[in-house]
Amino acid sequence: MKDKMKGKLALTSRGLSLCLVTHNIVKPNLILPLILIALASQQLTAETPKSVAQSSPESLVSDLYKLDAKKQSPFFQTKDHGLVTKYFSERLAQLIWKDAVKSKGEVSALDADPLYDAQDFDIKKLSLRKSKSEKDSAEVIASFENMGHKTEITFSLVLTKTGWKISDITYADGRHLVGLLSGK
Repeated sequence: MKDKMKGKLALTSRGLSLCLVTHNIVKPNLILPLILIALASQQLTAETPKSVAQSSPESLVSDLYKLDAKKQSPFFQTKDHGLVTKYFSERLAQLIWKDAVKSKGEVSALDADPLYDAQDFDIKKLSLRKSKSEKDSAEVIASFENMGHKTEITFSLVLTKTGWKISDITYADGRHLVGLLSGK
């Protein structure tokens, strides 16, 4: 009996490799579709981090402010945990979620909007700039005027497997969000 070749597809972390093994049945009409499917799935997974995660620390912070302007802020809500984890590191996301759930719509550990460090606000001239950037950490400063008062808030970010995440927010007087939420 004659041995014939059949294509066996293996998707590895380095890409697609086509391994040939010896079998008794040849089905060449299956090899091309399998290769195309594997290539398509490889392309999708290669693009996923950029579409899910923000491409830069500034764009993540900018998107957070835009969401807040639409009254869809991840703070003070208990409907969408994924919204919180999209923007914040695991530790800070847990603290924000725990505070929102515990407060049940009442006064929480946060006595001001974390993005503006104020209870009442009329924001003008909002601008963002990166002040520090390393391979896996960065700082973005949000500057704005609130009711005529100039304010700067510093966002500390870390690069995770899923993209940039805010790990803490520091206010002009030295208070920081992790400390406020953890009681420290």
